[in-house]
Amino acid sequence: MDTSTIAAVATPEGTGGIGIIRVSGPEAIAAVTAVFRRAPFGQKASGSDKTDAGGGFQSWRMYLGHILDPHSGTLVDEVILAVMRAPHSYTREDVVEIQAHGGSRVLEKILNLLISQGIRPAQPGEFTRRAFINGRMDLTQAEAVADLISARSDATLDMAVSQMTGQLSDVVSSIRQSLVSVLGSLEAAIDFPEAAGEEFDGSGQSLHLSREVLQQVNQLREAYESGRFLRQGVQSVIIGRPNVGKSSLMNCLLNQQRAIVTEVAGTTRDCIEAYLTTRGVSVLVADTAGLRKDPDPIERLGIEKTREYMASADIVLHVLDSGRPIDHEDVVIYGQLTDKSVVLVKNKADLADHEKVLRLPPAMQQAFCIEVSALHGTGIDALKQRVADMVFSSVARVGHGFVPNWRQKCLLDQAAEAVSKVISGLENWRLPELISIDLHDALSAIDEITGKYVETDVLDEIFSRYCVGK
Repeated sequence: MDTSTIAAVATPEGTGGIGIIRVSGPEAIAAVTAVFRRAPFGQKASGSDKTDAGGGFQSWRMYLGHILDPHSGTLVDEVILAVMRAPHSYTREDVVEIQAHGGSRVLEKILNLLISQGIRPAQPGEFTRRAFINGRMDLTQAEAVADLISARSDATLDMAVSQMTGQLSDVVSSIRQSLVSVLGSLEAAIDFPEAAGEEFDGSGQSLHLSREVLQQVNQLREAYESGRFLRQGVQSVIIGRPNVGKSSLMNCLLNQQRAIVTEVAGTTRDCIEAYLTTRGVSVLVADTAGLRKDPDPIERLGIEKTREYMASADIVLHVLDSGRPIDHEDVVIYGQLTDKSVVLVKNKADLADHEKVLRLPPAMQQAFCIEVSALHGTGIDALKQRVADMVFSSVARVGHGFVPNWRQKCLLDQAAEAVSKVISGLENWRLPELISIDLHDALSAIDEITGKYVETDVLDEIFSRYCVGK
């Protein structure tokens, strides 16, 4: 492991009230001491204050003072230091956080002063990687840090917090203990067949693996799709014939004029995307070009894009004009959505006699319908509620943390396959040595989830997606 001392700006780019520089490693306190002048207790910081020399900083204390260029004595900024000595810090190394004013130039200058003291600029995610390597958290918790930072909704935030506090880790650890228990009994039977052979209960171990291991692994695998919806949000698309009010509906959902609305059919030529949050779920809404026969060449390109959005959408909002009867094109469009979660949105419900004008044919009567008026905003809350209901109806919650990413899902698939082979081997009296190989495969997959055993290139890929400073 690289034990050099690292530093990075930990706050987002741009200007702000406060900017934080994080320093971690064995030389963190000495390097900061070289550029920091501490103010005596109860006094305002001044450039004449003496250097602390490093030994006087107590852990979990904050110190007021100045950052000075040690060569020229030039004052850079008045700051507060937060000192956290190892192992009671985020990385379990000596950590100092410099709270300066939040201008990009002042933060850059302080960082350069630290680099001149032999500190190395941190790589993306390097602080969290050190926290993982030093045993402060396992890999699932480290990955949850990135999910927490990128959370777009309350649901995503709750999921990340549950995983960061170790709920998923606890379940995976329980699965591992069960596998180790079976493996120990099996290898005892292999090494001491005369003594342990009669005591090894293959059918009992098979039942134990089915109930205590495979069932939990499969629950986590099934929960992946739920985690995907909550983590990445839901993709929804607004479709329908031209001039049925798709763009008006989108503006109403977002409560802002995001899409251009005119009385001219075919105004929307390209797809427009925006996010909204309903019941803590982030929903990507796409307004699309109207679907119709014989479009002009430019409009045809927009319709092709609409069909691409339809293919990838989780939820389709099929908009109908309550002021016009259903025609063949409406039925054809609906027929292309047989494998999708669909809401029929009867727009322009404010029109007189709309219920008499718009009558659904038998093929469309089984779909869920909501009447709205994008002009007056009625029915919009019910539509948002329906979208959220559709999301949560597909969320297979389990009594523990969600599986939040594709890497972990793939490893759970590997573990499930290996455990299934073990169960089959026990039930069919395969050689214990062969069953042991499958058990080791299952354990390897489980251990890679938490990072107990994981290749360096896997860690490189995981932490490269983090921001610098975290």
